[in-house]
Amino acid sequence: MKLYMDESGNGNPSQPLILGAVEIDEDFEDVDKRVVELYRNLSARRSLMGLASFEKFREHGFHASTDPVEVSVPFSDLMQDIHFRAYVYVTDRSSAYAGYSEKEQLEYMYETMLGDLLLRFRNLDQLSCVVEENEMLKTFFGDLPTKATRRAIEKLGRALKLPQLEITVAAKKQAMSMAIIDYLMLTVSRWIQAKYTTEPANRVCRALREVEPYMSVLYSLEHGVISSRKAPLH
Repeated sequence: MKLYMDESGNGNPSQPLILGAVEIDEDFEDVDKRVVELYRNLSARRSLMGLASFEKFREHGFHASTDPVEVSVPFSDLMQDIHFRAYVYVTDRSSAYAGYSEKEQLEYMYETMLGDLLLRFRNLDQLSCVVEENEMLKTFFGDLPTKATRRAIEKLGRALKLPQLEITVAAKKQAMSMAIIDYLMLTVSRWIQAKYTTEPANRVCRALREVEPYMSVLYSLEHGVISSRKAPLH
């Protein structure tokens, strides 16, 4: 089992802090190849050369908040053809954890999400996670397997055999499938900033409807489960 993980909103106190993980239901190597192929095809677009956002895309790979529409639309279309499940944990920074530093909040979210996923996939021998490089969390990522395992055992209330957790740190361009969760988190972030609107006339609401079927759970530190496959919003 392989997961891609990333965070959103860090360094931007006006935005919700989000942690996401994506589990690809098909051959992840095949998905990686399709994403890389799209990147190569789009990078060759001569009409976009010199456009700052396009040059940033060519240098760093897909990034939801900065990609020009000529890049974001084809990538969003590709996402529709990939079978994946996403897990998204959010905080609007108004909870009891608001007094924590951003680093502490992210560490808590990583430990909690991976602890929950270790329990979810407890019958596996190994759970491999690719996380985006983050200098602030560099040391923490080394300790994360131990901390997430401890969190899972504390939640269950008893010791049990759990998958061996393997963490790999990579840049976006080294693991381009990570952009799937990046794009999904941007949609969730915009929806939260639109005050959780359920009004179909609002484009942000419609965008959330597009991605909600892919989310196994959307969990808020303030409000608990917002949406799940068993209890979707729409």
